[in-house]
Amino acid sequence: MTQLVQLQGIKENLEEAGYSVFAISNDPVEILADFASKHDITFSLLSDSDSAVIRAFGIMNQLIRPDEGQSMRWYGIPYPGTYYVDANMIVTDKDFHQHHARRASGSSVLARALGQETEVHSEAESVDVSDQINVSVGLSEPALQLEVVSQLLIDIEIPEGMHAYASGAPDQFACLSLEVEGDGIRIGDVSWPASEPMNTLGIDEEVPVYKGRIRASLPITVTSDVIRLGHEIPDTLQVSIAVSFQLCNDYECFLPERIEATLRCALDRLVEPEGLSIYADRVEAIEAETGKPVR
Repeated sequence: MTQLVQLQGIKENLEEAGYSVFAISNDPVEILADFASKHDITFSLLSDSDSAVIRAFGIMNQLIRPDEGQSMRWYGIPYPGTYYVDANMIVTDKDFHQHHARRASGSSVLARALGQETEVHSEAESVDVSDQINVSVGLSEPALQLEVVSQLLIDIEIPEGMHAYASGAPDQFACLSLEVEGDGIRIGDVSWPASEPMNTLGIDEEVPVYKGRIRASLPITVTSDVIRLGHEIPDTLQVSIAVSFQLCNDYECFLPERIEATLRCALDRLVEPEGLSIYADRVEAIEAETGKPVR
C-alpha cells in the first residue's frame, strides 16, 4: 500500500505526460475505499477479490500456498509489478518482482514511464568527495523503506583531458568500478552509461572509455534485517561506496586509485495496516516460544 501513496505523489506528473493511473489488488472494495479515503488516493483502486483477473494475467504469486499467511491475506495476491500501456492499450513495458513485498519506488515508476534518468531527491542526504576525481552520491527517494526498490545514484566527474576505462578494456587497464556495502541492504546490478571508443597508448584497437561527467545507478533495497513491520525502526542507515578507477591522458597512465564515501540514508516505515503492530507482537511471541519462524 506504500506504493499507492507514492503513485499518488507522481500522479500529476504522469497525467501531464498523458498517462492515467490504476491499481488492482485482491483486497475487498471496502478495504480499498477506506484506504483511499485515509490517504487521499484519487486514482482508481480496482478490487479483484477472487483473484480472477490476477489469474487471467498469469501473475498470481504461485510461491504462496493456500494455507500460508491467511491472517494477512497473502494467498491470491499477484507478483507486485507495473504495466505501462500506450494509448492503443498495448503493453509497452512491464516491471515485476518475485518477492510479494517488493515494490518499485514512485520516482522509479515515473522515470521509467517518461524514459528519463532518475534524479537525486531534493530531500535526500547526499555526499561529495574529491580526490583525483569528484564523486557525488545520493538517493532517488528521501528515505529508504522496507523492500521498496530505490536508486543509488553516483555521479563521477573525470578531470578535463583525462579518461577512465570502461568495461571491455584490455586487462592491463583497471576499469571504473563500484563497490557498495551496508548492513541490511540488497544491491542490484550497476547501470553504467554508454562508453565511447578511443585509440589509446600502445593499443592497436579502440578501447572503451569514459570522459567528463557520468552517472552510474544501482537499485538499493533495505530488508527486514533492518526494518521489521510493526516495530520501531532506526532513523538512518549507513551505506559505504567505493569507486575504483585508473586515469590516463594522451601521454601517460597513472596508477589505479580508489575513492571512498559514506552516505547516511534516512529510513522510513511503510504505510502499515491497522493492527499490524499487534500482529507483529503476537508473531514474535510465538517465535520466541517455539524457536521457529512463523510463515
